[in-house]
Amino acid sequence: MEQMLKEFRMWRTENRAFYEKLAEHDALLTERFRPVYEVLDHLTTEIDHQRLEAIDDYLPFYQVGLAFLNDQRQTCKLYLENVFQDDFHAFLKYERIINALLFIEDLKYECIENKVKIDRKKLDALCDELEIIIEKKQDIPTHIYIYIDGVIQEATKDKISSFKGIIDIFVEIGETLGLAHEHESEFILGKDI
Repeated sequence: MEQMLKEFRMWRTENRAFYEKLAEHDALLTERFRPVYEVLDHLTTEIDHQRLEAIDDYLPFYQVGLAFLNDQRQTCKLYLENVFQDDFHAFLKYERIINALLFIEDLKYECIENKVKIDRKKLDALCDELEIIIEKKQDIPTHIYIYIDGVIQEATKDKISSFKGIIDIFVEIGETLGLAHEHESEFILGKDI
């Protein structure tokens, strides 16, 4: 358990600036990472302040959560550095497409874990299309998100409606720990104008 705590502390230090920057810009990706990050951060803080004991019961949270955060951060880092040459604002222009790619990758993983047959070729083709938009920095089609949802529904045939992904599980863990996700975005008329 101590090794996982140490790894999370190092990861948190190395990635804090990126996540703070996402939050400062009210980025959609912030909400994707927040449930997992907040649970691990809360547990670590409580253990560091000796309000919780570092028991092995928490080990799966760290193993799954840290792997999730690492994978997600690595994907974002690749796009930010290699496609957008560290131009954070250019990266944010495509964050919804990046978020869709991350969701699809999570979905494929969950289907494999739950032994659910889906049309992986359709999802892979969709990922290819989305990656081309990002890599070529193309204009984002107006109805792309409706298209993405349609392809996902077609590929999964609604077999995933009862799935709980990693984010969902960590939201539940957070609720059990008393963490409220009051950071969730509110709709403010004219905010995007």
